[in-house]
Amino acid sequence: MSNDIKLTIELPTGVFVEKQVPAVILPAVRAPIEILPERAPSVFVLDYGAVEISGKGVDGKDKYFIYSGAAEVVDNHCKIMTQEAIKASDITINAAKEMIEKADNDNQRLFYEMIVDHMRGVRRRYLRTLRSMRKRKGRWAFRKRKEKANLV
Repeated sequence: MSNDIKLTIELPTGVFVEKQVPAVILPAVRAPIEILPERAPSVFVLDYGAVEISGKGVDGKDKYFIYSGAAEVVDNHCKIMTQEAIKASDITINAAKEMIEKADNDNQRLFYEMIVDHMRGVRRRYLRTLRSMRKRKGRWAFRKRKEKANLV
């Protein structure tokens, strides 16, 4: 039994990070999931969130923020494919707030809002949120559901 997992985070431009880790926590759409060595082969859809390195001897500060994506786990290799990734130690709350203002689209804005939320300790599901929210008076608010016609 192997003691480590090979973690690879890939961007469209190439490999962002590749390292051996004891375990990794992925921000799956339904709930965070911890990947341990010798896990059965799996594929996950990932939400906006933090990929956290965990396990024995890890201080918990090694994190990477990802812009949703997919993860494949096979033979102690966890490969994450995402559009954008930022090492948590490379960004501050103020820098993320500035990026929210400069964002070109709702996806980028939501990515940086997730980083600000995560640094403040707020957790929520973002992919579902993107579909159910809209901007109202400069703030994000839930969309009102359309009433379905009564079928009799």
